[in-house]
Amino acid sequence: MQSSRRQFLRKSGGLGVALAVSPLVGYSSPAQVSSDTLPADITELGSSQLSVAIRRRQLSCREVMQAYLDRIKRYNPVYNAIVAMPEQDSLIRQAEAADKALDHGDYWGWMHGMPHAVKDLSNVKGLLTSRGSPLFANNVAPLDDIFVERIRGQGAIFIGKTNVPEFGLGSQT
Repeated sequence: MQSSRRQFLRKSGGLGVALAVSPLVGYSSPAQVSSDTLPADITELGSSQLSVAIRRRQLSCREVMQAYLDRIKRYNPVYNAIVAMPEQDSLIRQAEAADKALDHGDYWGWMHGMPHAVKDLSNVKGLLTSRGSPLFANNVAPLDDIFVERIRGQGAIFIGKTNVPEFGLGSQT
């Protein structure tokens, strides 16, 4: 009896999922984060580890924000990676608000209080969105793109916009 494509997919579907997930086995699990394993440089943590450390209150959102601001201050003059940022005081206040929310039992999502940057092709309300072009050098986004809204809805704090070639039409960023 000849199997149909649909029967093949039904029988082998689990194999596809297993193969897709198998490269993830062995990566550090968020549950493995402990105060003993936190690196001296907070910016070395992966996003899931950072999320767990914030939720468990091993790190404050303010500490995390300050670590990323310090890193930007150190490396951005060389690499010009961040092209637009809110005022640092505003970012610190947002991080402190995220800490206060946790104090009151409010958890905004897995990115709660985490700094996040997007390419300068995306709109983040109140931030410059030049798309890498001098034509839009003074263009401030009036609202968030939908994916930015969703990331913000998971608790992220937008720390800035990253460099892009003009209109994203280049081979390097």
